[in-house]
Amino acid sequence: MQKFSVQFDSERQAREVMDLLWNTWGVRGEVEFMPLQGQFKLHVIAEKDLTAQQLEKLPGKRV
Repeated sequence: MQKFSVQFDSERQAREVMDLLWNTWGVRGEVEFMPLQGQFKLHVIAEKDLTAQQLEKLPGKRV
């Protein structure tokens, strides 16, 4: 199991990453989408660990 959060400047970016995680990489677990003041945050609890290369490919800022 792996936990991480990523912050984005736009809702579009956050939704694209959600799609990438679920539909392309087959990540299952919990994904929480949180609108913040002018930004968006994804908090992910993945059932399988992503590789370092996959994490580096994610746009946004890891928090």
